[in-house]
Amino acid sequence: MAGRLLLVGTAHVLELALPLERVLRTFDPDVVALELDRERWAALRAPVRPRRGPLLLRLLASLQERLGEMLGAPPGSDMLAAGRTAQWLGVRVALVDLPVGPTLQRAWRALDWRERLALVRELAPLLAGADLLMTGPATADNPIATGDFSRELAEFAHRFPSLQRELIDRRDRYMARRLVALLRDGQRVAAVVGEGHLAGLARRLDRVSPQVVPLSRLLELGRQA
Repeated sequence: MAGRLLLVGTAHVLELALPLERVLRTFDPDVVALELDRERWAALRAPVRPRRGPLLLRLLASLQERLGEMLGAPPGSDMLAAGRTAQWLGVRVALVDLPVGPTLQRAWRALDWRERLALVRELAPLLAGADLLMTGPATADNPIATGDFSRELAEFAHRFPSLQRELIDRRDRYMARRLVALLRDGQRVAAVVGEGHLAGLARRLDRVSPQVVPLSRLLELGRQA
């Protein structure tokens, strides 16, 4: 299996179509695996995206829309770009993530009252129109400019351990198993996932020696285009 898996870290609200296409074409996969389930994949491709599902899902969708407006790319543009590239390459798309509805419901139930209060405090001003701390000026140490969200991810895990366990760790385990199953079929697999899943997947899949392209590299390639 060594050398047959590519892990690409993206951000769901950044315009990454050109560097993503370049990386995927260079790897020449048999399958492009996406951090999506059927419901989210269908919603991304729908002309109008419905607002339904668990409260947490609607809140996160609203937050992603705000980020996308500020950063110039609609939510999920990275996954759509990867899907288009798979179509151009004539290879199939595999949806390797857990279903979004039950996952978010499970995550909400797992929160203790302190985490719920902290989450409401975190999301309320952002949804009301306050500035997003992650964006700010495009300085050398800004994660939007560098693609390095390690500090933000560590802070998230510290403040919301239940969400880290349900939304990151549990999904990492599931996606890793799905990717190994694809590799066992003898296929070259390129997996496009959010940057927050990249380290966990790379660690769990270390035995198959994946090639890893972090978000920082995609941003660098984008600047070179």
